[in-house]
Amino acid sequence: MGNVQSETDHGGLSYCRPAVSAAAPRYIESDVMVPTRLVGIGDDTTLKASFWDCGIDETPQSGDPDFASIVLHTGGARAWRNREPTPNHAGGVGMLPFEGATWHFDGPLSFMQIYVPFSVCDAVCESLFGRDLNRCDLMMLMGERDTALCGMVQRIAAGLARTVPTNLVLDSWSLMLADTLLRRFSSHAQRGVRTSFGRLPERSVARVVDHIEANIGRDLDLASLAGVAAMSSYHFARRFKETVGTSPHAYVLARRVRRAGELLDRTGLGLAHIAAACGFSSQAHLSTAFRKQMGMTPGAFRRACRV
Repeated sequence: MGNVQSETDHGGLSYCRPAVSAAAPRYIESDVMVPTRLVGIGDDTTLKASFWDCGIDETPQSGDPDFASIVLHTGGARAWRNREPTPNHAGGVGMLPFEGATWHFDGPLSFMQIYVPFSVCDAVCESLFGRDLNRCDLMMLMGERDTALCGMVQRIAAGLARTVPTNLVLDSWSLMLADTLLRRFSSHAQRGVRTSFGRLPERSVARVVDHIEANIGRDLDLASLAGVAAMSSYHFARRFKETVGTSPHAYVLARRVRRAGELLDRTGLGLAHIAAACGFSSQAHLSTAFRKQMGMTPGAFRRACRV
């Protein structure tokens, strides 16, 4: 069991921060365990996560009605919730009841917990089904192997391991998880669901694009972009994709790569300065995104521009 590490990126979010604020889910409170990593805890993000290595037999865990908690078993022994008959195995997904629970373990294991604000789930429910969400409407999964949900949670875990997450990434993941939980694991799942939200008006797209370009170096979040278009984050994300053909996060990332290319061509700034100026969380983040979009490293691009 490791100690919580403190590591702050340059221009992005705090990736590992021991400090806890009023925005932190109470799920992380424990007298017998310490998370090995915290993501977004203490920050005003729409998705937060914690990573744990456990070598004890049993532990109570606090609940929090303000967050839906999704647990990914990442390796080791089986985990049991409240002596229920179904355990969670490595690769499986469970949830922590809003009122809390007591966990029992067959042996050492590791797990990740993702926290999605209940307010986000409620807003997505209203958008999909035209109904408010009650906490009892969400199924408290245990040992779930649903391909869509498990695959999504595992991709999020891998993404958190690879890079420092930006606000837009966390916002996107939060909405995706809420959407999947409501469509597949809620009492509303059998109701008719909205499949299209329509296209954004051209003037709204223009305002959003201008806002992105003017703030490309900032850690933009989905709520600010949605506010420019005067709509909820979920509606905006769906309508933006229907209009532009890509998600807000993917669009902003592409614009950042393009701006970085312009700076590589026209200035002698170092990669760390360019990364910060274009809103990347680190030089490594810039290099990864640039290579994926442009097919070459930033250094190779700069050399090609000077030939």
